[in-house]
Amino acid sequence: MTKTMTTSHDPVCGMDVEVAQSSHSTTYKGLVFHFCSPQCLERFSETPTLYTSGQRTADIQPMLKRRKLRLAGGTPTDIQHVCQQIGEMMGILSISTERDYLIVEYDLRQATLVQIEAIAISHGLQLKGGFHGFRRGLWKFTESNELQNAAHLGTGACCSRPPAKIR
Repeated sequence: MTKTMTTSHDPVCGMDVEVAQSSHSTTYKGLVFHFCSPQCLERFSETPTLYTSGQRTADIQPMLKRRKLRLAGGTPTDIQHVCQQIGEMMGILSISTERDYLIVEYDLRQATLVQIEAIAISHGLQLKGGFHGFRRGLWKFTESNELQNAAHLGTGACCSRPPAKIR
């Protein structure tokens, strides 16, 4: 007799997901993973080894980030709506505004600057370009490297060095 699984553990946020009602899932290395939201599925798809490594759950530490995004345009209504949308994302610890800045604190394991920017832009906000745009690009690059390094913790791999050879 086979046992039917009714719930699955979302590897990104840790929530239990009803398998029968899950519309977000993917297969990785022959295993099916179910997710509570498209955001968690996207996070997993970008770096699956980060969420499937042999690391004990108790040893996983949040990867906290605080970004101050300079706005180039957007109405007060747009800004309020964006703050609400971003605040509802998994992994967002806080969001606030200060003059022409959006200040976001988040856990990189659950949300990325790329995802945050996408919501802001899709709701009519314009982010400052120039030096600030360059700085955001650098933040996204370092976030990607940090996630890749965390995904390969035990191998000695990093963004500038291949994994150590196993003997």
